[in-house]
Order: sequence, then C-alpha cells, then structure tokens
Amino acid sequence: MTTKKSMRIGILVNAGQHNQAVIDDLWGRALSCLDPLEWDVRGTAAYIGAPGELFVEPGSPLDLVPVEQTVAGRPARIVASLAAKPGPVGVAGRLLRDNLRSRGVARAVAQRKDVLAALAASDVVVSGDVSGDRAVWQLRKRTRAGLVHGPVAMVHAIRTLTRP
Repeated sequence: MTTKKSMRIGILVNAGQHNQAVIDDLWGRALSCLDPLEWDVRGTAAYIGAPGELFVEPGSPLDLVPVEQTVAGRPARIVASLAAKPGPVGVAGRLLRDNLRSRGVARAVAQRKDVLAALAASDVVVSGDVSGDRAVWQLRKRTRAGLVHGPVAMVHAIRTLTRP
C-alpha cells in the first residue's frame, strides 16, 4: 500500500455576496484535479466577511477563515459616486475604487498572521477575484507556492505540481 501525497490549497475571496459560490467552485475544481486515492487534499479559504457567514460540511478538509475588513468612510462613498458616472470620470472612479478595494483587502489580510501563515503553507494560493490579487501577490517572499488568479490558473498550477 502506498502512502498518499498531500496537497494544500489556499483560497482568498472578496466577492461579497458571492463568497460561498466562489469558494465552492474553486474547491470543487481543485478536488476534481486530484485523485482522492492518491492525494490527501486540505485547504484554507479566507474570505472577507463576518464569522459564520459561510459554511462547509462538518468534517470537510476545507477550513473557512473570516477576515474582517474595516468599513470605508466618506472618501469611499465619494469614489463610489464617481465610479457610477459615465465617461472618463466614471472610468477613473472605477479604477480608483478597485485600487482602494484591493488595498483594503491586502491590509486586512496582512493584519491576520494566522491567515498569512495558512496561505503561505499552501502549495497553491488562488485569488478568487481581482480585489484579492494584491494580498495573494504579497505572499511571494513568504512562500514558494504557486500564486494565481482564478480557477483556470489554479487548475494549471495544480496539474503542473502533480505531473510526474
């Protein structure tokens, strides 16, 4: 009897009301890449939100870790109103809004040493949306894991690691 190889997957999402769907999709795709008879797959999914907002089945190898982010104030509301405008002002507002959102996620994750350690211990770390990319990319000096964005890049990274 051969021993199982282990694979750790780290997931970071900030898709708001779609966190559950994004995590379920990424986790399902990761599991579909690996033969359960050959691989012991464990994972950590960090999401921006309140504790208890999401769930996994009891005994699941996926751990959910909520990361609370501070609520943005008046400048964020001004940027949101600019982002809703048409034309070049709206484009600039949307770029600024996305930049501020990704900085906020990265700051929230950086303050959680347990989340950083769990993600850095993974073999593949995937950002489920654009606002999490900065936080995932900041792990580049802490880990040799593949740091990717989205399900296709994650599947490719897993297959590359498991290729004989």
